[in-house]
Amino acid sequence: MTGFKDGASTDDPFSGNDEQNEPTTSAAESGLDEPLPSSNEETSAVSTNTGLPWIYERSSITDGREKTVQLHLQDDTVDKQREVKTDVETLINESVKKADLREAALLVGFQHSEEVAAKLREWGYDH
Repeated sequence: MTGFKDGASTDDPFSGNDEQNEPTTSAAESGLDEPLPSSNEETSAVSTNTGLPWIYERSSITDGREKTVQLHLQDDTVDKQREVKTDVETLINESVKKADLREAALLVGFQHSEEVAAKLREWGYDH
């Protein structure tokens, strides 16, 4: 018995094992996406309870994510997600869950509203 909740990862965050299990059906395939965080600070980079980084503090991918959003993606976007996931995993030398990658990309995108507006103009907005 590991002491984790049912469905929680049994990976020891300090064991050096970088593999993270992820469901075989992606959110894009199921038509649902992992939720975005609520407006509270529960999803900060470091937990206030134990001082561990959020990925080790949580017991599941949805901990700290109170809102569920449905996200339909273009094929090119899914391809780009795969490419960026590989790039990011190489940069940080660790496996990344798609939900975390997507949320991080959204938050970074939200910090670059001019670039988001430019992409929307490419799609036909502001004409």
